[in-house]
Amino acid sequence: MDQDRGSFMTIEHTRIKTYSRARGHSALAAAAYRGGFLLIDPKSGLKHDYRGRGGIIQACCLAPPGSPAWVNDPQRLWAAAEAAERRRNSTVCRDFTIALPHELDDRERWGLVLDISHALIERYGFALQASHHRPTKDDPRYFYAHLLATTRRMEASGLAAKTRVLDGRINGYGEVLWIRAMISERINAHLGLGEPQVEPNPDSLAKRLELRRGESNLGDGHASFERLLDRYRKEGKLLPVPVGHTAGRARDEQSRALPMVAGIPSHSLPYSPATDALPVLPSELPGAALETNRQVGEDLPRKAG
Repeated sequence: MDQDRGSFMTIEHTRIKTYSRARGHSALAAAAYRGGFLLIDPKSGLKHDYRGRGGIIQACCLAPPGSPAWVNDPQRLWAAAEAAERRRNSTVCRDFTIALPHELDDRERWGLVLDISHALIERYGFALQASHHRPTKDDPRYFYAHLLATTRRMEASGLAAKTRVLDGRINGYGEVLWIRAMISERINAHLGLGEPQVEPNPDSLAKRLELRRGESNLGDGHASFERLLDRYRKEGKLLPVPVGHTAGRARDEQSRALPMVAGIPSHSLPYSPATDALPVLPSELPGAALETNRQVGEDLPRKAG
């Protein structure tokens, strides 16, 4: 490890992800995988055994002061987290994945992980499982941590109210900014680099959203559309249509070039030249064409919901 840490430039990466029953996720499975534990679902008896997973340096459970003693046991903690959620589409846990500086040794990185964990617990009041991982492939400098948190506050009586402040793209946006700034500050402090050089944005989220709405060129009817066309003309984005080149002419040319497509006369197909494809609505397709497209679509991977 180099002695002069002041010459380092940190490359920070933080990802926040939620796990939901609607997508088939399990808090017990997520905790077992990240911590290298054997955890058993008390309802189904399903075993999640990741004791042989490599790259896990250490892991432990943490909670606010005054929490029940059983929170230190990952089996009891995550079984309670699952039991607290009654809905079949409930969010069961939240994962913070954080890249750690390779310039630190294992002991120093673990101290950084605990520092970040305690800051999150102090702000949100949840319990979490912290795990420290070393690289197992690709870049040998990629050390990272998983902080798997409950979606409810942990109190003396157990899991309580949901941490709604972190929910949603809009409501949780300010908290995400705080989390990233806090992690950046803690990493720099542990590296001895001083305060992170981040220029704060004085505008509130509500003000920025209102500004975005005010700049919108769509939704105000014909006048807005004309303004959009005028802007595109000035920016050179609106190209002139060649003389004599119309959609009707293109359809005629397509009909002559493609007399039959999949048993359907080409004149009944929507116009869709390869160089400038137009959207095709299902209602515009004949029955046979719709079935053909449906079969092709079934082979494509579906986007996660």
